[in-house]
Amino acid sequence: MQLGIKGQVVVYTGAAGLIGSAGTKALAREGASLALVDIDTIRLAALIADIATTYPHAKIMGINDLDALSTESIDGMLDCIESELGPVTCLINSAYPRTEDWHLKFEDIPFASWQQNVDMQLNGTILMCQRVAIRMIQRHHGNVINFGSIYGLVGPDFSVYEGLGGMTMPAAYAAIKGGVSNFTRYLASYLGPHGIRVNTLCPGGVKDHQPEAFVAAYEGKVPMRRMASVEDIIGPLLFLVSDWSNYVTGMNLAADGGWTAI
Repeated sequence: MQLGIKGQVVVYTGAAGLIGSAGTKALAREGASLALVDIDTIRLAALIADIATTYPHAKIMGINDLDALSTESIDGMLDCIESELGPVTCLINSAYPRTEDWHLKFEDIPFASWQQNVDMQLNGTILMCQRVAIRMIQRHHGNVINFGSIYGLVGPDFSVYEGLGGMTMPAAYAAIKGGVSNFTRYLASYLGPHGIRVNTLCPGGVKDHQPEAFVAAYEGKVPMRRMASVEDIIGPLLFLVSDWSNYVTGMNLAADGGWTAI
């Protein structure tokens, strides 16, 4: 049985990131047409070249100049995508922009920095959803996948950061990802009658060259006793993109090794 991804037109923001790179390659393998959005021009170009080499028949376009807080910029991007690839069938919101002081302790965060991060991450996601949904409503079909986090579902366990020289879970991250998760529920309810489904994928900690002490502490807390690999997140992502999840909407799917179960 096919996944039902072939022929879909997927907009993927944050495409050149750790999970984004793996996710976009998997989607290209399954036959999706891809509009890859990322501000890192070097990594984006390398990703597109890699996909084009590995999957020479894949339809790909790159966007590196999107202003995710501008209606005009998003609408212009969507016009361009529809002209080149066709109507967007799936939006994946995976972008993760943040300020340089992102990791400050809560009591040290300048409020202007907090506002900027909420604008870039939460409000950018919401505006992308709105502009894409307008077009999907007209076609009575569509699929939106937002990237959340386990820390949008539960509070952090700060013990895993002890003794790590200031490494912590940013306060704004909890507010933003919690907002994404509940906004997903709202949007699924609102857009369901239009044939549009909306879900959030909530990864647990993904192993990516973190300090050994953190990895050991984290893995000691998670029931499966290991951090996620990137591949552990891609399977659930493909499920949400595919026709196999046609009756799944409004869900926060935790790919977390059981972290949120305890």
